[in-house]
Amino acid sequence: MKAPSPRVHRLSPLERRYALRLCGLTLLLLLVSGVVQMLFSYRESLAQVEELQAVQAESAAREIGGYIAGIEAGLHDIAKLPWGQPGFGLEQRREEFYRLLRLAPAIIELQALDASGREQMMVSRSDPVRLGSGRGADEPALLRVSKEAPLQRGATYFRQAQMPTVRIAAYDGQGSIVATVDLRLLGEVVSRLRIGAGGLAYVVDGAGTLIAHSSATEALGRLDLSDLEPVRKARQAKASPVRLAGLAALDRFHRPVIVTAGEIPGSDWLLFIEQPRSEALKPALATLSGTLVLMLAGGTAALVLGVAFARRMAAPIVALRDTTARIATGQFDAGQPGPMPKLRHDEIEGLAEDFNQMASRLRELYASLEAKVAERTAQLSEARDVLTARADELSRLKDEAERANAAKTRFLAAASHDLRQPMHSISLLLGVLQSRLDRPEHLALAAKIQSSVATMENLFGNLLDISKLDAGAVQAHVEDVDLGWLLHRLEETWAPQAAEKGLRLRVRPCDAVVKGDAALLERIAGNLVANAIRYTRRGGVLVGCRRRDASVELQVWDTGPGIEPRYREAIFEEFFRIEAPGAGPEKGLGLGLSIVQRCAHILGHGLAVDSRVGRGSVFRLAMPLSGTATRTPRLAPLAPAGSPALLGRFIVVVDDEATNAQALVDALRASHCHVVAAASCDEVLAELEQHLRVPDLLVTDYQLGAGRDGFEVIRRLRHHYDDEIAALVVTANTDAALQALAAAHGARLLHKPIGLQRLLEAMQESLASAAAS
Repeated sequence: MKAPSPRVHRLSPLERRYALRLCGLTLLLLLVSGVVQMLFSYRESLAQVEELQAVQAESAAREIGGYIAGIEAGLHDIAKLPWGQPGFGLEQRREEFYRLLRLAPAIIELQALDASGREQMMVSRSDPVRLGSGRGADEPALLRVSKEAPLQRGATYFRQAQMPTVRIAAYDGQGSIVATVDLRLLGEVVSRLRIGAGGLAYVVDGAGTLIAHSSATEALGRLDLSDLEPVRKARQAKASPVRLAGLAALDRFHRPVIVTAGEIPGSDWLLFIEQPRSEALKPALATLSGTLVLMLAGGTAALVLGVAFARRMAAPIVALRDTTARIATGQFDAGQPGPMPKLRHDEIEGLAEDFNQMASRLRELYASLEAKVAERTAQLSEARDVLTARADELSRLKDEAERANAAKTRFLAAASHDLRQPMHSISLLLGVLQSRLDRPEHLALAAKIQSSVATMENLFGNLLDISKLDAGAVQAHVEDVDLGWLLHRLEETWAPQAAEKGLRLRVRPCDAVVKGDAALLERIAGNLVANAIRYTRRGGVLVGCRRRDASVELQVWDTGPGIEPRYREAIFEEFFRIEAPGAGPEKGLGLGLSIVQRCAHILGHGLAVDSRVGRGSVFRLAMPLSGTATRTPRLAPLAPAGSPALLGRFIVVVDDEATNAQALVDALRASHCHVVAAASCDEVLAELEQHLRVPDLLVTDYQLGAGRDGFEVIRRLRHHYDDEIAALVVTANTDAALQALAAAHGARLLHKPIGLQRLLEAMQESLASAAAS
């Protein structure tokens, strides 16, 4: 018997209408909901971007304006002092200028101008103090300050063609005080703003020139943005904290962005914040994509479910219609039709059964999920306990490391002062002893002692230098350095030592001027030459320079044993030594090249080495060329000790270490100098009351006990004689701030230990400099 073929159910007209209406209504609701959601999401995203950018722009503008206002307030406070009255002369003005430079790091130069705009005084962070130069102001707008308008801000310009700068003038009752302010702080402020992944911020001045940017290199290009649409519209907008909010525009690369502009208080500068439009409106685009997917899925589901619901619901509706039709014909017994209650009962019962099954399944799933959550929570708690233990261990190790580092710092501070004092005494006493010996065998013995002391000083100095470099106590003072002067110093210092080993030191002249720190460059070059001499047995050492586009390469060649490739990196590590051909003190501690690498890193100069085993090595230091032709003056050749340069000079020695003072007094008297020595400032002033002659030179220790220092001696002696007496300050303190303090007092700073010969040479240089000025 054949099985009956399956019956194909065709939708009735009612089922088709029901299905079409249900699907159409569902799709219409999805479409309306999606459009409304997209519209609100777009407006909400745009409003959020506008609000965030406005807050960031207003906050950054207030920060920049507040900082500039603080500088103006400090400048105005100094200008209000009664200049020209008793007790408020040039010295007090200079001290106030230095105080303001310390309080406001952005100020790089202060000038005092008279009523005609002529310079009376200039104090700078990098240049020497100028007094009474009479230079005219190069910005006439700064001369318009008066009692009614006590502050005047000049136009922005680019110092050294790269660094944005502005001048601010304050009326001081007679003329004006002009501060030159470095505007790189603007770049620091805008670079801290976080504007999504691709957003940025920048500042333009009144002329539309870019003076700050999230990327520091952009501000160096001196870009003119006055024709950019956001800049033009911000200039045309009414003055307010926020000039533009959420402007849709194109950036200077013609990319669509959303821009907000804020006004920096007290200036005509504007701060702009921009973000790519695609990034800013990313939530709205995500909503659009989700809505389209939802509409597609909803339409498909609505079609399938509409057909299914139409099939399941059409039969009851038809039955209901039949029942109502029978009632309409007067068959009232149809009010209790046979099939209708059964259909309703079956559907409700089926729905209830389905719901109960669904609830039971959900309970099972919930219980399973709760068990998994408890298990995962236990695992996370265990992991948290392990991480906490490890964090405690790391904290303990960190504390131990910090204590060890503090102990190292205390030891180096004590060693820097306490060990330098006796070594300085040994150097001075040995120099006096050599001047008093006449027998050759005694002189030879003294020379050996001097060589050992020099070696000890060099090793000790290297140890302290490497510690200061690691501690970050050395800061670069970048200026224009004449390579001709540097090469002259190298030849003068190291040629005798090369000759002692039978080597020839050749130094090729060079007239280039580079950017760097003269002291650090001399330290780098000196260590490279000393290292080359130490490891070279025969032949010689060649020092020269070679131009490389916008830089100059200092090269030190030697004919030593060379360096194997496996040691090329290790030679820059502390205490690493390749066996030198010499022995004993020639080997050193292995710190010279480590100091060279650290100094080069501080300056940002490139350092490289090439070598061929058995042929020699070459070390290269790349230095950027300076944009100016200013050169560091070359020092005159030093006169030998006991030369006529010291003959008959009146020299004052102040040192609370009696041994050091007496050794120096004996050496100076051997050079036929007139010497007065004392242990304190009061004592030396009392001694000088018996002399009518003004001292030619003051040599003083820095730390004199009882809280006094050598700079106080310099000030009091100069005030006593009303004369700028040449001064030398000798100290065992290696604090980097002392160099700036000595420069402010017009004194030369020397660090102990220093040999007698070098000390006498420094005295001759100071006397020569004083005579030249």
